[in-house]
Amino acid sequence: MTTPDDPRPVSRSAGGSGERKPVNTQARDSGLMVLTRLSAVIRVGRSYQADNLVFVQQIETFLRALGAVLEQDGEGVLVALDTDLFLNGTRVPMRGSNVRFHQHVIEEFRRRQISGIKVTAGVTLEEMKIFFRLFMQPDLYSGPDLLSECLAQGTDHVMPAVHASTYAPESGFDLASAAMNRQASGGAMADPFSSQTGADAGFGDSDAVSDGSDGSPPKGAVRKNFSAAVAGARSLLVTTSLHEGMELRHAKRVVQPLVDGAFASEPVVVGLSTLTNHDEYTYAHAVNVTLVAVTMGHFLEMDRRALADLGVGALLHDVGKSAMSSQIQHPIDQFTPEEEALAQRHAVEGVKILARSTKLNPTTLRCMKVCLEHHVGPDGTGYPALERSWHTSMLSRIVAVADCFVSLQMHRSLRGAYVTPFEALGMMLGPLKARFHPATLWALVQTMGFYPPSQLVELDDGSIAVVLAPTAADLARPSVRVLIGPSGRRLTPEEVVDLKPIPADRSVKRALRGAEYPEDESAAA
Repeated sequence: MTTPDDPRPVSRSAGGSGERKPVNTQARDSGLMVLTRLSAVIRVGRSYQADNLVFVQQIETFLRALGAVLEQDGEGVLVALDTDLFLNGTRVPMRGSNVRFHQHVIEEFRRRQISGIKVTAGVTLEEMKIFFRLFMQPDLYSGPDLLSECLAQGTDHVMPAVHASTYAPESGFDLASAAMNRQASGGAMADPFSSQTGADAGFGDSDAVSDGSDGSPPKGAVRKNFSAAVAGARSLLVTTSLHEGMELRHAKRVVQPLVDGAFASEPVVVGLSTLTNHDEYTYAHAVNVTLVAVTMGHFLEMDRRALADLGVGALLHDVGKSAMSSQIQHPIDQFTPEEEALAQRHAVEGVKILARSTKLNPTTLRCMKVCLEHHVGPDGTGYPALERSWHTSMLSRIVAVADCFVSLQMHRSLRGAYVTPFEALGMMLGPLKARFHPATLWALVQTMGFYPPSQLVELDDGSIAVVLAPTAADLARPSVRVLIGPSGRRLTPEEVVDLKPIPADRSVKRALRGAEYPEDESAAA
C-alpha cells in the first residue's frame, strides 16, 4: 500500500492501525528476532535431547519468531555471507546487543560447513525436532551429508543451506514457445536454460512454481535447477576431476534438487538444446537422464535415500566415455568396427574410473553396477557380455530406460531429425521394448503419460496444444495449453487456454511431428 505523497510500501498491524513502517526495517527487525532465537536453540540443544520439553519450548519460540516471515514470504532463509547474516536477502544489522548472537550463529554454521538454514511455510514442530537433532551432531552430519540426512528423514520444510551466493539462474522458460520452436525446426530447441545474474541465497528452488494460469510458465516448465545441475555435472565429469579422489557426496549435492522436484510431482521436460560442443552435450544428457530416472524411481515408491543413489548412478552412468572419446573420430552412424568396439567399452571403463577415483561404499558400488549394466537387456543381450545368470539391479534397469528415452530425443544422426517425446515413447514400447524390463517401461509411461510434456498435439477440433503434464487418472487426457485455434490462427497470450486436464468431451486426435507444425501464421492459414 502507498500514499500519493510517500510511495514507500507500508505495513498494517493486525488491528488495522496503518502505522507506517518501511518493509526493510521490518525485515531487519525480524532478522534480529530470528537470529536471537536460533542462537538460543543451539545453546540449549547442547544440554538437552531434541524431545526434552525445555528444548522443544526453545524450538517453538524460534518458530514463532519465523511466523511473520513465513506468512509474508512463504519461506525464511537465514544465511551467512562472509561476516554478515542475511534473512531472505536482507542484511541482519549487527548491534551491540546482538554481536554475540551474530558471531555464535556464524561459527555454528561454519562448524557444520553450511551457509545457513532454510525453513518454508508448512513446517511442523516434528520436522524442526528432527532437523535440530541432526544439526546438533556436527561430528556426524555436516555439509552435504547433513543435507542428505535431512532429506532421508523427510524434513521437507527445513533444510540446511549448503551454499549461498548472489547468483540465481533465470526464473524459467516458456514451455509452449520452446516446444513450438523445437518442432518447427525439426526438433532443435534453442537452449532455454540460460542464466542471468540475480540475488539468491540458500538451497534449492525458492520460487513458487506457477500453474500457468497467470501466463507464467506452467508447473514443470520452470527448470531453475537444470543449469545448476549441468554445471555440477561438468565439475564432476571432466577428466581431471576423476584423476584424484572424487567424493560421491558432491554428486549427491548435484542431484538432490532434482530429487526434490520428483517429490513435488513436477512433470519432466527433457531439456533439448542446439549444443554443438561434445562435452556440453554430455553434461546435459547426464542431467536429463537423471531427471527422468529419479521421476520414475519416485513413482516406484523409492525413498529419498534410494532416489539419491539412483540420481548419482544416472548422473555418472556414462562417465566411462571420457576414457576413449579421443580415439573415436566418426559420428555414431558412421562408426568403424573398431570404433564401435571402443564405444561399447565405456561401460567397463566407467566401473574402473569409479573404482580408482572414489571411496568404496554402498553408494559407489551401486553406481558401479549402473555403469556396468545400463546397456544389458533383461535377456542378457547388449553389452558388456555377462553371465546368463547375472541379475541387473533395479537402478540399472531404470537408468537404461531413462537413457534410451533421452537419447532418442537428443541424438542427431544422418538418418533423420530429432525424435519427438511421443515418438520416443512409441519406439520404446514398440520395436525397442525387448531391451527393457516391462516394469520400468510401465513406470516410464506412468510418469510421462501417453503424450509426454512439451509434445505438441492436435485436438479433435483441429486446435494445436502443447502438453503440460500427464493426468494420472487418464493418461490419454493430459493437461494441455491451447496455442492455435481451430481456424489455424495463433492465439494471443490473453487468448491462450489451459485445459487441466482435457475435458471428457474432447480428446487428442494425434501427436504432431516437427514437419507437420506450421512455422508462422501465414503457413497456418
